[in-house]
Amino acid sequence: MPRYRIHMINSDFESDGEADYPSLDAARKSAIKTATGIAAESVLDGVSSVAVELQIYDGDSILVRNVVSLAVSDLSGGVIPA
Repeated sequence: MPRYRIHMINSDFESDGEADYPSLDAARKSAIKTATGIAAESVLDGVSSVAVELQIYDGDSILVRNVVSLAVSDLSGGVIPA
């Protein structure tokens, strides 16, 4: 099974991890799922817009480079009903 290194970064954190995946697509899906969770946690903590860059490496070669972004826009004019 191929081994890939997944690197994630944004303005608040940076992480690296290696794992075995059955394919590059499986590694990409896993990385996107993790990045989406990180972005969602930031939004739940009050950040209105967040982006997480992910890079998937095989050795020193970048095979995939994506960004997951999530934003919340207030359409009510700033008033949140009780």
